[in-house]
Amino acid sequence: METKPLELLSKEELIALVRELRPECVLMTEGEGGFVINYKSLVEEASDVIFIIDQSGNLVYQNVVCREFFSRGNKNEIGKHYLHYLPEVEHERAQVVFNAVLTEGKSVINEKMKTVDKDGNIHYFIANFTPIREMAGKIVGMLAVLRDITAIHKMEKMLKENSRRLEEKVKEQIEQAEELKRLKALNDEIVNNAPIGIFLMDPVGIMLTENPALKRIMGHPPNVTRVGYNLFQHPGFIEAGLKDAFDKVLLEKRSVTMRNTRYVPISGDRVLTINVTMDPIFDSKRNVKNVLVMVEDVTEQSLMAEKMQRIEKLSAMGLLAAGVAYEMKMPLNLITMNLNFIEKNIDKDSPVIDYINDVKEELIKMRNITNQLLNLAKPEEEEKEILTISKVLESHPIQLVLKRMKEKGYEVETYVAPNTPMVKATMNHLVQVLLHLISNAEDAMPEGGKLTISVSRDTVGEHPVARISVADTGIGIPEENLTKIFQPFFTTKGQKATGLGLMVTYSIVENMGGAIGIRSKVGEGTEVRILLPGEQ
Repeated sequence: METKPLELLSKEELIALVRELRPECVLMTEGEGGFVINYKSLVEEASDVIFIIDQSGNLVYQNVVCREFFSRGNKNEIGKHYLHYLPEVEHERAQVVFNAVLTEGKSVINEKMKTVDKDGNIHYFIANFTPIREMAGKIVGMLAVLRDITAIHKMEKMLKENSRRLEEKVKEQIEQAEELKRLKALNDEIVNNAPIGIFLMDPVGIMLTENPALKRIMGHPPNVTRVGYNLFQHPGFIEAGLKDAFDKVLLEKRSVTMRNTRYVPISGDRVLTINVTMDPIFDSKRNVKNVLVMVEDVTEQSLMAEKMQRIEKLSAMGLLAAGVAYEMKMPLNLITMNLNFIEKNIDKDSPVIDYINDVKEELIKMRNITNQLLNLAKPEEEEKEILTISKVLESHPIQLVLKRMKEKGYEVETYVAPNTPMVKATMNHLVQVLLHLISNAEDAMPEGGKLTISVSRDTVGEHPVARISVADTGIGIPEENLTKIFQPFFTTKGQKATGLGLMVTYSIVENMGGAIGIRSKVGEGTEVRILLPGEQ
């Protein structure tokens, strides 16, 4: 090649020489220590995609990584437009970016872009685009450096998707928590306002919860709680068979129901008749975690059923007894008349007189039994009248008996409260009831004592009742006899009693719609209480 001194070169030759030397000046520089760094070699060995396009957008240079990424086989890609390497969806955005660099001379830093490799796989890059200027400052091309962030992009996308799902799950959990909160509030409202007692027990018998109805049924004050109490330590729970039922729930893992169960609560001040249902509550492994117990108080219904059964029994017995007594009256009268005739027609010194007197005593006893049997029959409604208890106490038969007892040394006290309601009853029957109770009290005090008769106002629910109390300080009734005293022909007085008095008394009170009860303690005395429905 012919060489010339610089001073002999024409203007055109000088420009051509500068143009040949410029790329080497751009890619090579002299380092410290006198080393010469070949920047072109460094670019070729870089791990990023590096390429240069001219002002028209055509590829004029690509490094090894760029060729391996885009080129198919040994095909030369130099001279192709940059849009050839981008997906169509990225064309519009790429033109805006590249025009800003090639036309306006702006540098674009850390621009995220999407393209495809030679196999058609989508890749994501962080791209930096810088304009290339000639000596005069004119833009002649663009340098592009692209870092492959496909893996990072996929991870970010996965994280975003997971975050979205997590947000949905969190939202769903919040909604479920709110729903559970609403359901719990509704459940608490239902439990707290339920008419039946509801509580939870753990497997060892400890009460975990209780609702207001349970406190009312069991007689617990509103400010007293039994939560934390072990029911297995309560004798009433065991005696009622509730512990056996509880163990059955744990063993068989199913509901158990008990009906008309007699139960003495912890307070010990009452005897209840209850229906009980026990339901197991399971954990995730289907082990019994707790037991839900529901208690229905059927004491009043049970007493009413027993009362109706007794009324029906007494009514049937009364009809039978009345029939028998009616049939016996005529033979008894005939026997009495014949005895009187015999007595008048025999010698007064005859030993037959003693036999006649014995027969008369037995006839008197038989007449008493007959009259008592007749009283078992339910009186007709028209026989009843509205009267005050004080009127009954002031009746001649009762005043006569009370006067006699005072004369015999008994202390007698009567009291009638001024607000005592009137009752609908049969006067003769009430007199008979009180006479019998007074007679029993006198028999219970053979050595003397005090008889107290009091009449006052009471209430059952919202209904007024008249309460009659007849109390003595006598020998009392043994506990084992208290359940038998209203049974027919049961007596502790020996042969002189018929054993029908208290049964007749019970029947009369029942027929008036009332109730009768006895409280007694041996050596301290007995009290009989009668409750009759008030009429005001």
